[in-house]
Amino acid sequence: MAWYPVLLLGCAVLSSAAPSFTVKGSRPTILEGVGFQLDLSLSYPSGDNLAAGSNIYVRVQKGGQPVSGVKTYPLYSGDELRTSLTLSGLVLNEVGTHELTVDVAYSADFLGASSGTYEAWVISGFVSLLPPLFVVLVAGLTQEVLWALWVGLFVAGAIVHQGNIFDAFLRTLDTYLVNSLADSGHAFVILFSWFLAGLVAVVQKSGGGHGIANIMLKRISTRRGVQLAVYLLGFVIFFDDYANTLILGNTMRGISDAFFVSREKLAFLVDATTAPIASLAPISSWIGFEVGLINDQLETLKGLGYTDALAEAGLTSGYGIFLSSLASRYYPIFMLVFQLSLIVFQRDAGPMLQAERRAFDNKQVISPTAKESEVTLDSSMEPSESTPKLWWNSVVPILSTLIAVFAALLVTGYNTTVDGGQEMTAENLFGNGDSYSALLWGGFIGSVVTWVFIRLQYQYKGEIYNQWKHWVSCDFRLQIDGDEAEAPRPILNFKESLDVWIEGVKGLTAPVLVLLMAWGIGAAVKDVSCDLFFASVFPSDSLDYRSLPTLTFLISSLMSFCTGTSWGTMSIMFPLVLPAAWISSNGDQEIFVLVVSAILAGSVFGDHATAISDTTILSSMATKCDLRHHVVTQLPYALFVAVLAILIGYLPASFLFPAWLGLLLGIVVMFLVPLVFAEKVDHPQRRLDPSNDAARGVGSSDTQGEAC
Repeated sequence: MAWYPVLLLGCAVLSSAAPSFTVKGSRPTILEGVGFQLDLSLSYPSGDNLAAGSNIYVRVQKGGQPVSGVKTYPLYSGDELRTSLTLSGLVLNEVGTHELTVDVAYSADFLGASSGTYEAWVISGFVSLLPPLFVVLVAGLTQEVLWALWVGLFVAGAIVHQGNIFDAFLRTLDTYLVNSLADSGHAFVILFSWFLAGLVAVVQKSGGGHGIANIMLKRISTRRGVQLAVYLLGFVIFFDDYANTLILGNTMRGISDAFFVSREKLAFLVDATTAPIASLAPISSWIGFEVGLINDQLETLKGLGYTDALAEAGLTSGYGIFLSSLASRYYPIFMLVFQLSLIVFQRDAGPMLQAERRAFDNKQVISPTAKESEVTLDSSMEPSESTPKLWWNSVVPILSTLIAVFAALLVTGYNTTVDGGQEMTAENLFGNGDSYSALLWGGFIGSVVTWVFIRLQYQYKGEIYNQWKHWVSCDFRLQIDGDEAEAPRPILNFKESLDVWIEGVKGLTAPVLVLLMAWGIGAAVKDVSCDLFFASVFPSDSLDYRSLPTLTFLISSLMSFCTGTSWGTMSIMFPLVLPAAWISSNGDQEIFVLVVSAILAGSVFGDHATAISDTTILSSMATKCDLRHHVVTQLPYALFVAVLAILIGYLPASFLFPAWLGLLLGIVVMFLVPLVFAEKVDHPQRRLDPSNDAARGVGSSDTQGEAC
């Protein structure tokens, strides 16, 4: 009777009631014709005696018709009863609301099954694009980015809540905005921005900003020189995009104003040396995330049986693949070369040329149509005439912040590396570093150093007076007895420094609101499955695998542009594309690396070009440039470079020649292209100026000589 134990086992399982469960969708909306998943949480009646080796069966139906086949799962996960299930690969091909029935049982015939329902809200792919489209449309019509972002949030809320505008209004406030503020990573960024804004205000009030400007003005005598200084300093602060943006923009703003470089051009110079450089640097706050995503897909391919093939192709290390992809990271490299060429030849085109000529001819670094709250500097932050203008009161605070951030990255990376038992390499040290904590600690330490350093310096009649005597005697009194007009006193005492620091923080109110709205839009477009729509249009197996790098770059660029997140785009695209690229190309190592490069480069494009990216907003904030003007002047350059990255890079590198040849050719073309398609800012004929007539009316005789 060999069947008798099996019969007893089956009876034992059937005698138990099927587990009750709750069902939840992975997203509030489902795209028409695109796969989605449901998550089940299981709970079992107490006292059930469920035998090991049994299975649990699940099916999903709509109106009695199967949405999926019967799915079978082991009842036990290890030694524990399975308490959760994920049903993936479900597809609905009709727009609207659908009630799905989910059945869970211990037998394939679903005798004694537990049942539950789930209301599926299905929308078309075009509808998922409406929130970012409304942001662009409203921003263009109203010239108000904050309103545009809120309208985008409202439209997303209306889609998620099936047209209920009352719920949509409430959810923009208590869900999207609150969650943006509640996210710990976002809180770190806001706090660091506040600390740095306060620090910069104290530096400015203490005369440090004027001091460093005076030093640089003695060594920089041209507009080209100040732009080149901004560009090169962007490479110095390579290890983090946020630190790069906020420190560089705040530090160089006054110097660029002195040479009448438009705020739009300064914002472009700062923005174009943030994510592009951080994404390329072998040691940065990005490296751990990027390499981790690559390693995850290597493990996926190994699980599919490609271990030997990957080893034969030399694709065994995520870090090694990252380094190999640098030669084909066309967009960020071309952007950096293009930027350098514009600086060297002192040429611009399109809206940027118009902005530069306004600054050069009219001595207006800020557009007359700029939003005042975004560009105005607080005059109360200016130092008094008697305050010494000393360069070290700028360099010491900024340098201490940079050192603190760099050291914190190393310390947190070291601790994580040791705890994880990993090899002590530069890749692991920086890759495992906690960039958010490092920025927060660095910003706070920099602020404290600034307060103390400024407090310890005594001024007398515009000069530093006997500060060493006061340091040695530990005379840290807030006020000095005697005639204040005659007696030496601190440049700023602690109370004054704190008051100025708080005023600097207040100046970030509007930019932080924009940042919160942008983060909310990032979550909202995910709720309406905008990212999945782009993923769903990824090429089928019928297309030539050599087109994968180009199509991957296009989709990554569009996705990051609409969602405003480079890391989010990478998280979606790597698992979607990389295994498919390896399998469809039959293990082509060059195509595999090109696809890695296309994901990383395309993600940077959106981060760099869209108005809802945090780095775009922070660049505008740090340079005091109107966000709308920054986007309008930068976007044509970004699109131009992206198109050339495809035409010179990904297309020919996939079909015609090696990736490195595309890189060399692209560098030459990008360096020379401004000579053909751009014009010198001080060109007398003004051929390429969008406002040609207005520019001629300025009076070309008052040109101040060469612009460079």
